Amino acid sequence: MGSLGFGGPLAHVALMQQEVVEKRRWLAADSFTEGLSLSQMLPGPLSTKLAIYLGYKIKGLPGALIAAAGFILPAFALLLVLADLYFRFGTLPAIAGIFAGITPVVLAMVLLSSYKLALQVAPSWRQKAILAASIVAVGLLHLSLPLLFLLAAATGVLLFGRLQQRFAAHSCWLAAATLPLLGQLSWFFLKVGSLIFGGGLVIVPFIENEVVNHFGWLTHREILDDLALGQITPGPVVITATFIGYKVAGLPGALVATASIFLPSFCMILLAASFTRQWHRSLYWQGALAAINPAAVGAVLGSFWSIAREPFGNLFGIVWFAASLAAMLWLRISFLRMLAVGCLVGSLWWLAI
Repeated sequence: MGSLGFGGPLAHVALMQQEVVEKRRWLAADSFTEGLSLSQMLPGPLSTKLAIYLGYKIKGLPGALIAAAGFILPAFALLLVLADLYFRFGTLPAIAGIFAGITPVVLAMVLLSSYKLALQVAPSWRQKAILAASIVAVGLLHLSLPLLFLLAAATGVLLFGRLQQRFAAHSCWLAAATLPLLGQLSWFFLKVGSLIFGGGLVIVPFIENEVVNHFGWLTHREILDDLALGQITPGPVVITATFIGYKVAGLPGALVATASIFLPSFCMILLAASFTRQWHRSLYWQGALAAINPAAVGAVLGSFWSIAREPFGNLFGIVWFAASLAAMLWLRISFLRMLAVGCLVGSLWWLAI
């Protein structure tokens, strides 16, 4: 996942659902959607929190640690290399064609996975209504996720809180940088990691203002290039912290910045996951989940249209998206194979124009 998870948090969620629930059957669909709901309600990068939650549910604290390391370390290592090359040569490789080809594949996977989750979490007409309302609230009204889930929880308690029977089955080189500077980096990214709601891209304006205007660590051009590197590497987008830390204090800075931005998510999702067993005995929590789970899938589908707007801006993106969706839905071609084909198709299309 950490090495092949291109496309941002929605793509990561789709890939996790396919691998953990459908292919490997490590967890049931209701456990997965519960983790998705908790991950969207808590601050921090969505897909990282979900990976930690899944690891915890499968194998406890060791599973959570392994899942976090496996999901974060490949992106950290790759971005560290790219950051070093960037600051040596001041340029980025031309890869626009590749991503023109893989982005429609990723979007097709997100839509397909969200559709399957929607069938599982919204069996009743009331839950379908909550799902539809959540799509509209996020996609058109841009309602914040914390407010969405508070409203969904209140609705669920009112509508489903007494339906006990229905939900009973859900079960080294430190000297290269000064300690004060590393402490400043750590404190800054701990704050950032505690404030990320709605995905890593939401926090970009805050990071840019602080890093460029307040601290003067990076220029505006470097921030934009950092964001581009975060988008083209696998794993969570907030791995861009590695780039900033490397610029400020070399390898120690990269390590401190990366660890600090993910630490709040790790602690909060583990704390929430550890209490779910007690919560399952509460009829109010069961009722809230009956509405929160459809709302979580609705939020993913609502976000889909905003991220699809740019790739759908040309005929190639629309046609290749439809072809990718058909290939995965009816021909059962795997997502990773379609991703490889997308790299080739996108490169050829880019060369042709």
